[in-house]
Amino acid sequence: MTGNNNTLDILIRNGSIIDGSGLARWQGDIGIRDGKIAAMGPSLSSRFHAASLIDATDRIVSPGFIDTHGHDDLMFVERPDMLWKTSQGVTSVVVGNCGISAAPRPLPGNTAEALALLGDSPLFPSFQAYFDQVARLQPMINVAVLVGHANLRLSAMRDPHAPIPTQEEQHHMEALLADALKDGAIGMSTGLAYAPGSVAQTDELLGLAAVLAEHGAVHTSHIRNEGDDVEAAVEEVLHIGRRARCSTVLSHHKCLMPGNWGRSARTLKNIDDSRRAGLSVALDVYPYNASSTILIPERAEKIDDIKITWSTPHPDQAGAYLSDIARHWQCSKAEAAQRLSPAGAIYFAMDEAEVQRILAHPCCMVGSDGLPNDANPHPRLWGSFTRILGRYVRECRLLTLEAAIAKMTSLPARTFGLTGRGILAPGAQADIVVFDADTVADRANWEEPTLKSVGIEHVFINGMPAYPSTPAARPGHILKPQRRQAHA
Repeated sequence: MTGNNNTLDILIRNGSIIDGSGLARWQGDIGIRDGKIAAMGPSLSSRFHAASLIDATDRIVSPGFIDTHGHDDLMFVERPDMLWKTSQGVTSVVVGNCGISAAPRPLPGNTAEALALLGDSPLFPSFQAYFDQVARLQPMINVAVLVGHANLRLSAMRDPHAPIPTQEEQHHMEALLADALKDGAIGMSTGLAYAPGSVAQTDELLGLAAVLAEHGAVHTSHIRNEGDDVEAAVEEVLHIGRRARCSTVLSHHKCLMPGNWGRSARTLKNIDDSRRAGLSVALDVYPYNASSTILIPERAEKIDDIKITWSTPHPDQAGAYLSDIARHWQCSKAEAAQRLSPAGAIYFAMDEAEVQRILAHPCCMVGSDGLPNDANPHPRLWGSFTRILGRYVRECRLLTLEAAIAKMTSLPARTFGLTGRGILAPGAQADIVVFDADTVADRANWEEPTLKSVGIEHVFINGMPAYPSTPAARPGHILKPQRRQAHA
């Protein structure tokens, strides 16, 4: 296919093209014009003149990676360079996960500890206000936004920790959700393991899920329990999806603590059974056997290795292990956790075999769950996508390169309704990554968690180079998907 003239902005020549569909790679060229893919095929240089040439000999050319689970909401305001994304080939991110988002702003006096994961800037009164600010600053990468269920509670309920909202409060939450979806949010996330979402009952969630279904939007969920009650927690979210006929995503699926390792075989079977019964359901995972979130004192004595990522009263302890802090302070780990709070932590309580089983599932995507506001973050922030390509494709051979790229491109684009993304095809947006499959790897680790990946050579976002060079104007877009029909 060719365009109406023979000029291109950029020509990527002689690459091994993996188009995101899961099909086998092929050798060829890609031409970019006006932010889109204008042509694909062999020997395009004989038919086109290009202002810029990229030699991709012996390199993979793929769609830009889509991070399905980010917490970068306020980073688009505070630190819009987004190098932790572009350096590993991420061109789009879904934010507003785990029930917390940049909008709507809580009522005066209402707050939730988990909001500290987002950043230090004030929250926004509405998603239109948030989108306006992001557009003014120009995003580095593309961003799609979920509404946080905690934000809805905090904005609509006088007591957001009450188990049951009043009828008026329920209607107010549903109206806030509908407004956000009309403004361009792609769905709603729940964080059922965190206050105040942890007290929410099924009827409340069904009412909100019905609004999502009406708008063809998606419900993503940090389920209520990822430990002893993980199977019931998965079933709860699937039940809501089936009842409301609402597309569903299970966030960062895992089974915590040794006594629960192996139970993903049963949770994945439940997901498969629900898919066969007609529910649109997917999940995501990050490729590490440790999790990270706020410091939860109740976990202090249950998990042997807990690393502190930040602490408001004791910022000097970021990077230290809770057991070492407790030993130095001559107190129990539970008491040390109380003294450190509010704080963040990394929990070493996952099983590598579980990570691989979940990652290999056909409807599993990749979400970093990275926390850029952490002083000493989990390395997943800087390395999730290159770790997939290096460790799980090249070293472990868990996935083919074509299958892994599909999980990071076309599958999330379909799941979240991101039209024109996640695929290399004429007319698609020119979100493209060029990398060396033989050397690509993550370098971020537990001791140095912000080291940049290697092997990513070029990143184009909407046809503009974003890495290694930074354009004068940041090239990202706010992604407001075309609404899908409600699940039948």
